[in-house]
This record gives sequence, C-alpha cells and structure tokens, in this order.
Amino acid sequence: MKAFWLTFQGKPAGCVEAPTEAEAREIGEADRGTPALTCDGIPYPANPRINKHHDPKWGVCPSFCYKPTACKGRHSCGERRSCTD
Repeated sequence: MKAFWLTFQGKPAGCVEAPTEAEAREIGEADRGTPALTCDGIPYPANPRINKHHDPKWGVCPSFCYKPTACKGRHSCGERRSCTD
C-alpha cells in the first residue's frame, strides 16, 4: 500500500493510503467532497489521515512521515536519513 498527500480547495490536506494515485484521489474526494488539487506520493503515512489501511498481518502503519509537504513526491526519506534523526 502506498501513501499519498492530497490537497484540496477550501478543505484540509490529508494522507490517503491506496494502491494507486487514482484510487487515492477517489478516496480523498469521497471524504472531502471535492476533487483533490494535488496528489503526491510520500514515503510513509502522515497526519492528518483521511483513511488507514489495515494489513491483515501487520495492522495499521503508524504515521511516520512528519513533514509531508516537504517530502511529497518522494518514495523514501531523503538525505540518507529520516527527518526525525
């Protein structure tokens, strides 16, 4: 499951976990009631979360990404370290 950071016109931004960007946009629009302006991949889920994917074996992934606006477009933490190190 991938994490995406979505922004909306007049609504709060949020994180969606989905297999594809298209599905992330659908989930975000259904929750916020308006289409997403942007939808960018982020390394890990972030708060606030629009949805939480529950893996049958591992459960829910914690919100590890603390700077989603800085990390959007990346699929791993940059600079060889996470932003919390």
